[in-house]
Amino acid sequence: MSDSSDRPSLSRTLLAAGGAAAGAYVGLAAARWWHRRTLPPPSSLPPALSWRTRTLETPHGRSHCYVRSGERPPIVLLHSVNAVASTFELKPVAEHLATTTDRTLYAIDWLGFGRSDRPALDYEPSIYADQLYQVLTDLVEAPADLIGLSLGCEYAAWMALQAAPQVRRLALLSPTGLTTTRGPSAPGRLALNLAGRTGAFELFFYRLARRASLQQYYTRQVFGDTAAISDALLDYAESTAHVRGAPHAPQRFVQGALYLDNVADEIYGRLYRPTLVITPEQPGPTVQSFDLLPRLLDRNARDVTHKAVPGGLMPQWETPNALWHVLDDFLATNAPPPNE
Repeated sequence: MSDSSDRPSLSRTLLAAGGAAAGAYVGLAAARWWHRRTLPPPSSLPPALSWRTRTLETPHGRSHCYVRSGERPPIVLLHSVNAVASTFELKPVAEHLATTTDRTLYAIDWLGFGRSDRPALDYEPSIYADQLYQVLTDLVEAPADLIGLSLGCEYAAWMALQAAPQVRRLALLSPTGLTTTRGPSAPGRLALNLAGRTGAFELFFYRLARRASLQQYYTRQVFGDTAAISDALLDYAESTAHVRGAPHAPQRFVQGALYLDNVADEIYGRLYRPTLVITPEQPGPTVQSFDLLPRLLDRNARDVTHKAVPGGLMPQWETPNALWHVLDDFLATNAPPPNE
């Protein structure tokens, strides 16, 4: 049993520990405040494409869009969602389409990414569904073909069900949602939530979103051939992560809050627009896997087809000619009227 004389020393220890914790928190908050003041707004980023730009005011912020005028039916490009996502990921696709077709082309930066606004919100899939619906109805104004990358495929497919008259067909490039496990574990989510509340996530985000770290990530998780990792892609990824508000949406992404529930069966499995799923021939150790793809093809054989191409999760950078072969063939086929 402790002697009562130990109590003053214990109290002093607890007070000292509490003071140190409070001081650390105040210091962390001050560091965040100072760092935010040094960051430029998202609009300061150089355009990812040389096309005309448009903005749409949405309930959650200003949505930035790139537009190349042309003929109908239009094509809409939807980039992925990750720590450094932007339309620049799809730049090779955009440039290829601009030189091989006279169709009107659109590319949007999701809210929280690229040159779109990055407000401090609890980002969730409905925000992106609302954004895409507004783009399709207020800007595109004609049934469109959607080309999505990674998590952008989930929102494209969701919109093909929720706003079917606005969507003709889908090309899904390395789509997420075709595996049984994704997102962090329960302890991981708790740790991420704590890091978000204390501000630690924000400082770690800016540190980890440096060029060297990004190159390691692309090497280990995205590309099959490291020689194909473009300097321009790395440079833009680093730039897009170092603007005001950049950590907000990525924090929700790493928490697993931006995925759709049971997307393989409830979204992809119910599609009734012509849909092309494009995956790597050999996924290897990439961050995504596609073990549910055979079940999807069996369930929805009428409307969903699959093509595999060499390379990793971004064949538009790694094996573009192989991608153009399958993508151009798909886009050249006739699609049913959107009211069917």
